[in-house]
Amino acid sequence: MRLLCALGLFSALLHVTSCLLIGAFNIRCFGTSKSEKSDVMDIIKEIVLRYDIILIQEVRDKDGTVTQSLMDLVNQGSPQFRNIVSEPLGPGSHKERYLFLYKFQTVTVTGSFQYTAKGFNRPPYVVKFSSRQTAVTDFVLIPIHTSPSTAVEELKALDDVVKEAKRKWQNNNIMVLGDFNAGSNYVPTRTRSTIPLFDTNVFHWLIPDNVDTTVSKSGQAYDRIVVTNDMYKGMNPRSAGIFDFEKEFHLTLDEAKAVSDHFPVEVKLS
Repeated sequence: MRLLCALGLFSALLHVTSCLLIGAFNIRCFGTSKSEKSDVMDIIKEIVLRYDIILIQEVRDKDGTVTQSLMDLVNQGSPQFRNIVSEPLGPGSHKERYLFLYKFQTVTVTGSFQYTAKGFNRPPYVVKFSSRQTAVTDFVLIPIHTSPSTAVEELKALDDVVKEAKRKWQNNNIMVLGDFNAGSNYVPTRTRSTIPLFDTNVFHWLIPDNVDTTVSKSGQAYDRIVVTNDMYKGMNPRSAGIFDFEKEFHLTLDEAKAVSDHFPVEVKLS
């Protein structure tokens, strides 16, 4: 038993010192109502704790109370997370924020900007991170949550965001992540030749079409992680996939859906 415990501790320390786990999680309608459900929030807490950096989408938080509730929960006992969050974005009354939580002992934020050019319902809030424990020490994360009806046009426009981030920071270690709505029902195969992100000479799609990212098992790969060639050199591409919290926490389908209709997507930086 002591040997098993020692091996488990060694494995945990090895993870801390050798890689970063990055995730993107669309928590459906993550607002006041959901944040007041302790059973749901306990599951969300356990999901967040897996990651060194996690992007959360569909944060419907007018005054910051939802974000603060989550921060209080994940930092109970031993504070380890900080956050950086966008202003409310999007048309109409159901505005959303992009929220990044990150472990401040392993990662720091070194820059950010709000993309303002047209082309998006919820324009990306771009964040630059730094870590001393990965091969790629400085890298840029570009979050996106497209609208289904305009997914193709928004994915086209992401190429301009990548170029602006590269110009701003002279850094091509770039990852685009989030809910692309990139399933075949919203982004048909015939449209992909018109989308620069599908240029395999420039970008790598780490979550392929055959990965179902939905809790309902719709067969659609809506949530994606895409990296530039430079960023790819520091990745462990075999680590990319979904975190099936329904299976991991032995939830019923209804219990899982109460958390979200999406699974997180994730990948490790070596």
